Amino acid sequence: MNKDEASGNQGKKEQLKWNDKMDNAFLQAMITQQDMGNRINDTFTPQAYNNMLAELTTKLQKDLNKNHLKNRLKTLKQSFSQWYDMFRGTSLSGFSWNPNTQYIEAEDEVWDRLIESKPEAKALKTKKVSNYNEMLELFATDRASGTHAETAKERNARMNVNEDPNMDTITDVDELLEANEVTFENQYKNDDDVQMLFSEPSPPESSSAKKLKSKKRKIEEPDGVFNSKLVNCVDGVAFAIQEGNKILDKMYPREYTGDELYKELEPMGLEPHEISRALIYLGANQAQARLLFSCPFQIRKTILKDMMDASN
Repeated sequence: MNKDEASGNQGKKEQLKWNDKMDNAFLQAMITQQDMGNRINDTFTPQAYNNMLAELTTKLQKDLNKNHLKNRLKTLKQSFSQWYDMFRGTSLSGFSWNPNTQYIEAEDEVWDRLIESKPEAKALKTKKVSNYNEMLELFATDRASGTHAETAKERNARMNVNEDPNMDTITDVDELLEANEVTFENQYKNDDDVQMLFSEPSPPESSSAKKLKSKKRKIEEPDGVFNSKLVNCVDGVAFAIQEGNKILDKMYPREYTGDELYKELEPMGLEPHEISRALIYLGANQAQARLLFSCPFQIRKTILKDMMDASN
């Protein structure tokens, strides 16, 4: 074998192809880590990724790495956004997701009215979406609040992808991500998805300060050691914040504002008059609100109705 053939074989990168079984396992793993408190400000911690890798590698019998999970997460969120934005989660009147058929369903006249006002909805009428309830639980609050709303670059990247007739599914986009043929811009800069905040440029240093820094560089630790300590430090800070929040929650129970209550209720598929009644009820019964929003998303609507029926 000549050198060109050898280098060509080494340069090949096997793409990981995701299927519904893998997506379901990944989404359940993310929900578990979120419930464990390993998701801060809608961002999974390094420990969450380590836990998910250990679980999924064993469960799926796949050689996974952190980039596989991050790329798939971006793909799922990008796909989910078109459904959420069109149907406002499942709260758009007349529409609901059927877990058996995996379609968003409604009466024909309801579809006709939506397609007349939003022609792009026609493509979604006959398009399946798997694990919609799980994605609602993971991404609905994030999408509604706009915390991770796509940037102009992300939107352009998505539009360019959608213009390609050979990319009709999540898997097609995901394979391109794996091959580094397309990328989704993200507001997070470092490897562990920790948002970096940059301060104003510092004033020019004096010559003596530059000499002192030059001497310090000679005795600095290797980059690998420094990076390892930095990661450990970030993990320690995240854990301290998490524990501190638990203590504060016990000392000072959370009080939901009207805006916060609405953002939690809006993805639950309630009718407008039901949202109004629920806002009044939960605002006056904060303990019930805390109990409700600590329950899994799929059963919140049922629990809310039981609470309000019992109060009546």
